[in-house]
Amino acid sequence: MSEWESDPEAPNLLPISDDDDEDVVEEVTSEQGTAAALYGFHGVISVLFETPSGFAILGYDAAKLPEPEAWKHIWADFVNVPKAIVWLRAFQPFEDKLHAINAAHVCEELDSMLKKHVVKGQLLAVGKQVYKTAIEEHVGINCLYSLPVRELMWGLEIQMRRFVPEEKSELANEGFQMSKGMGDLLNRYNFEVNLNMVVTKRIIEMAGIVYECDRCVDKHNNSLRSVAKHLLIISGVETKNWDLLKLATALKIVCYPKEKIPDARQLFPKQLLKTLKKDAHRYKNKILKLPCLEVYKEIHNACKIRLEAEEVLDRLITQVKKAHEAEQASKAASDHQIGHGINPAKIAELTECHTMLSANRKERQISQTLAPVDVLERYTQISSYPLNMTISPGILSMDIHPLKFGTIA
Repeated sequence: MSEWESDPEAPNLLPISDDDDEDVVEEVTSEQGTAAALYGFHGVISVLFETPSGFAILGYDAAKLPEPEAWKHIWADFVNVPKAIVWLRAFQPFEDKLHAINAAHVCEELDSMLKKHVVKGQLLAVGKQVYKTAIEEHVGINCLYSLPVRELMWGLEIQMRRFVPEEKSELANEGFQMSKGMGDLLNRYNFEVNLNMVVTKRIIEMAGIVYECDRCVDKHNNSLRSVAKHLLIISGVETKNWDLLKLATALKIVCYPKEKIPDARQLFPKQLLKTLKKDAHRYKNKILKLPCLEVYKEIHNACKIRLEAEEVLDRLITQVKKAHEAEQASKAASDHQIGHGINPAKIAELTECHTMLSANRKERQISQTLAPVDVLERYTQISSYPLNMTISPGILSMDIHPLKFGTIA
């Protein structure tokens, strides 16, 4: 029985809270139990996070990592005010990060940092497969590298200032690489983005709003589907393919048939509206009215906000797509150029000019004002730059020893 259906032993109207504290506590407890079983340490893991100037070690409550398709959700924990539980343990700059860690080597400083701040036996999340291989082999710490971990690293990157305040390097404010989870969400709404696109912080924020609106609606799925059986039994209305807004609106109509409901005519045919209102009295003591009303309001508001966010996203993503396409076109054009960005037609023109000049040079007579060979032999060559060649670009450079100045006639 759904919590919205009447119980003979329960009051006629059951209160419903705006928050889901009880549900959240049960959900988090279940998730933490799974993470704790997999990772130990109550589901808390360490994270090696690479910054522009070094490496940070953070603690992270990994409750969501074991979830099915966790990569679709972890990114959203870092939009706007982060919901993820993350804290900094240590940060250290490295002048040469490639030397600090690579496939065959972990430097002494990073080795010491890891051993000091990662609890013995605790799992360490890393952002690259090569880091996992190197640390497990040379430091002896078990590492985790996966798609959900990459989404975690993406979230840490966009919130770097918050989690690693000691990082002083300038960060990119204009654009961030697309998160796979965010890209999946946007493509479900037919925005047709690809992961190579660079998105702005504003796009990330709007995508986060769409995600939260979806979550707000979807959390009522089971209860709404359970109560919907009464629509089929009483009014013969099949709701299997209805979205949740349409279903919540139908339930409000049978609970409050005299109230005017926005968009009802857009959602239902005229005859179906008449049927629901005519049968409204038959739903008495079958469905609890107040919970249906509260859920309808919540879903209706969430869908309205989501629609507004989609409109903003449509404008922003169109702009980003144009910039991305222009960049790709420019790159494709440059790939067809030769040398230092010189167009092939210009190369042909310069080659022709070179041939003509070379032919003319051979016909010239040696000027009497040029220094003869025996004079040049008085000088000592201390270096050579063989760049003055007619078949390739270059410069003529000749060094004269200071002691030889003034000896030429």
